[in-house]
Amino acid sequence: MIIDVQHHAMPRSVFEKFHDPSLPPKRVFTNGIDFVFNPRLCMFDEHLRAMDGAGVDMALLSISQFANVMGKDLCREINEGFAEEVAKNPDRFCVAGCFPQDDIEAAVDEIEYMVKELKFPAITMLTSMSPEITLSSEEHTFPIYEKCAELGVPIFLHVHLNPFGSEKVCTINRSLARGFDAAKAALRLIYDVLPKFPTLDFVMPHFCGAFLALKGRSVAFSEVEGPGVQPVEEQYKNLPKTPLEVKELGWEAAFDERFNRLYIDGAGSGGWPPMTEMAFRVVNHDRLMFATDYPYEVHTARDYKYYIDSLDAMDISEEDKKAFLGGNAARLLKLNK
Repeated sequence: MIIDVQHHAMPRSVFEKFHDPSLPPKRVFTNGIDFVFNPRLCMFDEHLRAMDGAGVDMALLSISQFANVMGKDLCREINEGFAEEVAKNPDRFCVAGCFPQDDIEAAVDEIEYMVKELKFPAITMLTSMSPEITLSSEEHTFPIYEKCAELGVPIFLHVHLNPFGSEKVCTINRSLARGFDAAKAALRLIYDVLPKFPTLDFVMPHFCGAFLALKGRSVAFSEVEGPGVQPVEEQYKNLPKTPLEVKELGWEAAFDERFNRLYIDGAGSGGWPPMTEMAFRVVNHDRLMFATDYPYEVHTARDYKYYIDSLDAMDISEEDKKAFLGGNAARLLKLNK
């Protein structure tokens, strides 16, 4: 079974409020985000055609990168529109619902509604909202975590499309800043959130952004304590720890105990093989999940197949390929129950 866990869509009734679906994609800056109204978002027959052409069995629908900054009424309309699409194709679509992330009371209410009434198996949340609203802002995010832990649903993260402080020149906000935003989100979870929510599952977007390339550096500067961690010699105390020291003194094990709790989705590069290979080297294979960012980084069945077929050239066991392509997602989303 192949499951795409980052597959974007928008109910047609919502899309038409902002753009004519018969026209080419339109890029807009609204509510602090840089969003492209791609008509394929609302063409669900096209979604199924692309999936069928590449043998993709199911897609987890989401659109938090737009909806979560647009208020509670639009989130409700999107969630109910998604529920109608699931009712038409229950074996092909499931949903990670959206919610108004800057309105905590409305957010908690919408999460309860989408899980209990609409039967969504997950929610989607942005990696940041503003300098004041981050993943480790207790006032703004911990009630969301508490509700998800109570309901037993995972949180799928998506990068903010125009992270605070990013530049639009040279494509920086789209090509680099989003990856840095995801990396910052990972460290915030590792340091401030995971210890307080031991049963909650988070899925990092876009292969965790820049974090996999910077994981070794993050461990070198780690302040994550844990059983068996030994102090660094005084002469090296204010310096980054070396690869030998982080192993010998237990810092790597303490850091990885938290990092290994995160799931990592495979979107963010359009299936670029070097990125996939890095993920299989850095992340435990039971925590990796196939994702495409359709219809943005993947457009058609050809692009889907390119990504899926590229796995055959990698040094990955058949068991791990199956887990990546769908097994891990099915387990997390409880699709086999």
